[in-house]
Amino acid sequence: MKKWTFWAPLAVVAYLVATGAHATTISVEGNGTVTIPAEYATLSATTEHLADTAEAAQRAVDEVMANLLDSLEDLPVDKESVDAAQVRVQPQYRWNPRNETQEFIGYEATRELSFKLTDLNSLGEALQMLSREGADTLHSPSYGSSLTESARSRALTLAFGKAKSDAESLADAAGLVLGEAVTISTGARPTPIFRGANRMAPAAMSADRAPRYEPGKLSVSASVSVVFNAAP
Repeated sequence: MKKWTFWAPLAVVAYLVATGAHATTISVEGNGTVTIPAEYATLSATTEHLADTAEAAQRAVDEVMANLLDSLEDLPVDKESVDAAQVRVQPQYRWNPRNETQEFIGYEATRELSFKLTDLNSLGEALQMLSREGADTLHSPSYGSSLTESARSRALTLAFGKAKSDAESLADAAGLVLGEAVTISTGARPTPIFRGANRMAPAAMSADRAPRYEPGKLSVSASVSVVFNAAP
């Protein structure tokens, strides 16, 4: 008996689609950096005092803080940014190895001041004032600029351009034609990095004349990850 073979065109088409060539993609990363001038600095300092009573400790730091706040009037400061934190008072102890006990040594009061200095030409004067008026700890200035957001946009554009350039090179090396970007993601938003042009020597803090600073630059970086389609 003769056997007949019947073709199912729809089934064949489905098979060919299912087993066709897999889509080719190229994954790349790019980084971009833009530098902008620093426009302002946020300064902070801490004053602390140890006394036999909590009241005496608090009174001492409040007096120092009052002097610091008065001296701010002579500096280019954003008044809305001034923050004289509430005083913190805590009992302090030290270990006595002879008795193997904790010995009470007094109450320590701590208070912190922070403010935004709007003119970096006064940075040396501001740091000298904080030291002169009794601040016990001066924290590193935090710099900023109103151009940060626009700089990040430019950094993202540079990062994407570098990623696409790498993808084109890879596609060319593989004998492919680069297609459109199918996914784009950015990395975490990093804090702008300040690159100082000049640093003051520690001894200059005690000089009669306030030290001068050369404003440095803020470095704003961005990174992107991109996946491109590619075809033969």
